[in-house]
Amino acid sequence: MLARLEAARDRDRADLAARTRAVAAAKGRLAQRDAVDTYLRELQQDANRRSVATFETLLTALVREVLPGEKPVRLDLTTERGLPALDIAVERPDGGREDVLEDNGGAMTNVVGMALRLIAVVKAGVGRFLALDEADCWIAPDRVPAFYRVLDDGAARLGVQCLAISHHDVAGFDAGLTVSRIAGRPETGVAIDGSAASCAAAWSPEMPGFRFVRLVDVQGFSDATLPLSPGVNALVGPNNHGKSTVIRALRAVFYGEVRDSLVRAGASAARVEIGVAGGRILRYVRQPRRTPVNLWSLHEADGSLVQENGATLETGGRDVPSWVERLFGITRVEELDVHVAHQKFPVFLLGEKPARRSAVLSIGREAGLIRDMQALQRERVTEDQRTVREGEREITRLRERLGHLDGLDALAEALQDLRAQAVSLDAEAARLRDREALRDRLARAARLAAGAAARASALAALPGPEIGAELGRALAEARHREAVGRRVLGGARDLAAAQARLAALAELPREAPVPRDSRAATAHAARLRRLTRDLADAEGRAALLETLPDAAPQPVLRPDAAATARRLAEIGRRLAEARARADAARDGLAATEAAMAEVLAATGGRCPACGTPTAPAALLAGHRHGTRPEEAA
Repeated sequence: MLARLEAARDRDRADLAARTRAVAAAKGRLAQRDAVDTYLRELQQDANRRSVATFETLLTALVREVLPGEKPVRLDLTTERGLPALDIAVERPDGGREDVLEDNGGAMTNVVGMALRLIAVVKAGVGRFLALDEADCWIAPDRVPAFYRVLDDGAARLGVQCLAISHHDVAGFDAGLTVSRIAGRPETGVAIDGSAASCAAAWSPEMPGFRFVRLVDVQGFSDATLPLSPGVNALVGPNNHGKSTVIRALRAVFYGEVRDSLVRAGASAARVEIGVAGGRILRYVRQPRRTPVNLWSLHEADGSLVQENGATLETGGRDVPSWVERLFGITRVEELDVHVAHQKFPVFLLGEKPARRSAVLSIGREAGLIRDMQALQRERVTEDQRTVREGEREITRLRERLGHLDGLDALAEALQDLRAQAVSLDAEAARLRDREALRDRLARAARLAAGAAARASALAALPGPEIGAELGRALAEARHREAVGRRVLGGARDLAAAQARLAALAELPREAPVPRDSRAATAHAARLRRLTRDLADAEGRAALLETLPDAAPQPVLRPDAAATARRLAEIGRRLAEARARADAARDGLAATEAAMAEVLAATGGRCPACGTPTAPAALLAGHRHGTRPEEAA
C-alpha cells in the first residue's frame, strides 16, 4: 500500500511539474498574442502587394509587346470562403475595369492566356514543357511575329520548352524558332519535314526536355518524327493535315485522354515514342480490343526496359502510371490541362472561377500561407486559453492531493524501522530454532545413553569369553561329523549298487573262462577297490562318531546369544542323523562282505572279472586283476 501511495505521489508531482510548464508557456504565448496578430496582418498585406504588382507588370508588358497601345492589365486579389481569389481585368483610362474575356477581343485573350500558361507551368512546380495548339488563332497576321518573339523570350527566361502548332507560316519570323512542316496528306501518310540534326546538336545527354515525338500508325501518320529543340518549336502546315494530331498524341500519353480513333485505319495499334534525357525513350501503345488497351513503358538507349528499385517501368491500363507523372512532371494542375492545350479550348484560366485562378497560378499562395498561419495562431490562442483554464484547475487539484500525502515520508521512515525490527526478530527466531534443535539432539543422546547402560548391565551377568571358544570347538566337531555322515551315506549307496552287481554275478557258471579282453574286468575290479576303500573310510568315521558324547553340553547362553543356541541345536540334530547313517553303513558293509564271500565261494575263490584266485578281503581292498593274492598283497 505504501509503495502504491508513493508511486501515486510521484506521478502527481510529475503531472504538476508538466502542467505548470504548459500553463507558463501558454501564458507566455498569450502575452504575445497582439504582437503576433499585428505582424501576420502586415506580412499578409505586403505579400499581396508584391505578388499582384509583379504579375500586373509582367502581363502588361507582354500584352503591349504584342498589342501596342493596349490597356494595362490589373489583378485584384480577394478572398472567397477563406481562399485567395484572383480577378483579371484591364484598366480603362477613366480608372474603370474591364473583364479580359468578356469585354475585350480575341487577340487580348490569346496573349493573356499564353502568358498565364507560362506562369502556371513555372509557379505550379511541375515539368517545364508547354504545348500550344493554335494559341495565335485570334491575333492579326502582322502581330503574330511579335507574339512568337514574346513567347520565345519568356520561354528562354523561364526555362520552358514549347511546342506551338500554328497555321501561320512562322519560318520567316525573327524569333529564333525551330520550325517543322507538315508534308503529304492523311490518305497517303502524313510526313514531317524538320531539321533533326540541328535539334539533336542542341542537346546535352542529361539535359531535361523532349528530343523528339515519333508517331507510328497514329491517325494520318504512318511513321513520322517531329524533332524538338530546347527552346520554342513550331509545327506549321495547312488545316486538316494532322498538326493537332501531335497534340492529341501528347494528351493520350500524359493525360490518358484517348479513343480508338487515334489508331490509323487498318493498323492494329498506334504507337507514340518520345525521346527523353539519357537516350531513353518513353513509349505509349494503344491496342483496341486488347488487354491492356494502353501500355506505357520506358526504354534504355539499347531498347531494354528501365529498371527502378527492382521494378520494371512498364505499366498497362487506362490510367496514366504514377511513374510517368513523377519522372516527367506533366500532369493536370487543379484539374486543368496546363501543359498540353486543347485546340477546342484556346482560352486558358480566364473562364475559371477566381479561386481556381489563384490556386493554379499560385498567386496569393504566400498570402494563403499567411492566412493559414493566422488560422493556426487563432487555434493556438484558443488552445492556450483552454490550457491555462484547465491547467490551473488541474494544478489546484494536484496540490490538494499532494497535501494529503505530506506525512508519507514519515510513514515510510516508520515502516523502515519496523522492517529493521522484523529482520532482528527473524534472526532471534532462527537462533531459537537452533537451540530447540540442540535440545532435541541432547534428549535423544540421553535416551541412547540410558539404553546402552541397560544393555551393559544385562551383559555383565553373561559368562566370559571362554564359552565362545568352547562353542567354536563344538561347532567344528559338529561340521566334521556332518561331513562324515555324508560320506557314510555315499558308501551305503555304493554298497547297494555292489550288492545288485553281486546278485547278477550269482548266476554266472562256476568255471568261468579267462576272458581275452581284461579291460572291462580291470575297470570293474577298480570299482570294487574304491568301494572297499569307501567302506573302510565309513567304518573309520563311524568309529570316530562312537567316541562323541550322546548330547552336546548346553552352554549358559547370554540374552543376545539366542541365535547361536539355535545353531547349536540344529548341529546336534544333524549329528544324530549322521550317527544313524553310520550305523546303516556298518550294517551294509557287513552284508557286502557276506555277499562277496558267497560270490567267491561260487567262483571257486576266483575273481569274477579276471578269473585269478583271490579272497574277499583282497577283492574289497582293491584287487588287481591278473595277479595272485600274494602278489596283490
